Amino acid sequence: MHKRLLTVVMMLVFAMTAMAGVSLASEAKQFKKFHSIVDYKFVAKYAKMPKPKGVMIVDSRPFKPKYIAGYIPTAVSIPTSQFDKMTDKLPANKDDLVIFYCGGFKCPLSHKAAFKAEAMGYTNVKVYAAGFPDFKKKAAYYSIGIETLKDMMGNGDKFVAIDARPYKKYLAGSVPGALGIPEKEFADKRDMLPIGKMDTTLVYFCGGYKCALSHKSAVKARYLGYKKVVVAEAGYPAWKEMYGGSAAMEVKAGEAEGAVDTEWFLATLKDNPSSITLIDVRDAEEYAAGHFPSAINMTADQIEKNIDTIPTDKPIVFSCASGARAGEAYYIFMDMKPNVKNVFYLEATNDFGEDNSYEVHPNK
Repeated sequence: MHKRLLTVVMMLVFAMTAMAGVSLASEAKQFKKFHSIVDYKFVAKYAKMPKPKGVMIVDSRPFKPKYIAGYIPTAVSIPTSQFDKMTDKLPANKDDLVIFYCGGFKCPLSHKAAFKAEAMGYTNVKVYAAGFPDFKKKAAYYSIGIETLKDMMGNGDKFVAIDARPYKKYLAGSVPGALGIPEKEFADKRDMLPIGKMDTTLVYFCGGYKCALSHKSAVKARYLGYKKVVVAEAGYPAWKEMYGGSAAMEVKAGEAEGAVDTEWFLATLKDNPSSITLIDVRDAEEYAAGHFPSAINMTADQIEKNIDTIPTDKPIVFSCASGARAGEAYYIFMDMKPNVKNVFYLEATNDFGEDNSYEVHPNK
């Protein structure tokens, strides 16, 4: 009896050992890990603007959809699948620090790219094995592609785009619907930021990859308590190149003075929301509870105080809950800026859902 039990136990131990060996062998066969691994603290020292000299951070994931959806600030996209075709993007000095990363510990792309770079003669190569998931969890903010900002507009995501460049540049042209809050005037104009610090994404941008203003503003926003902060590093130059500058358009007016035609407004909101600057003049609490997806929030008194920050390169439409405050904002604006054309308000009663769905009922 005892011999039989001992035999069974030994067979079980043998089987478990064999399975463990197979598992380890399988894990070993997954991919060869690079010999020099770094952590978040190491990478964070270099993932900042102005960009440190002699350092390049490389995102080894596919450009679409991974890189543009979110990446480590200042990182260059060199997908491992395209590595051999994109070696010209690597530093000219092969003694520079090159840090590769991808999608986490189970992702082999950064390791493969690191071995390739080392074989090319690069002497200071590292792999951030924890990758973007780890960075996103620990960092104050991360970067996105300008394509993602465009998608956020189309999807009706809860966000506010903020131009951190000087005011004159903002007036000369900006991303549709963006607020103009120059980095140097951040403290004075922070009351223009949305009240929802937990659920509204702030998307900062400025003059392109070499511009540090959006990065500085992002850090300040996090210090104020905003939890969702990103930077569209390519900035307005990339937006203008990819989607064009603001183009003039003809607005259909409604029956009341200054009112916009409701049907025209709804069609524009559905098909081309970025073609107008839509300003919700309700209180911040009302706005946070639901609003038109492309609308920015600025109460009537804020309009009077910050009127020079409102872009005038495309039609402006003020909205509220019933048309009353929107009409007031319209007249405040026109009294202060009588020469500005294409300014309107929505003469309608509007109901909003928490998901930013809406129903618009024209006032009779």
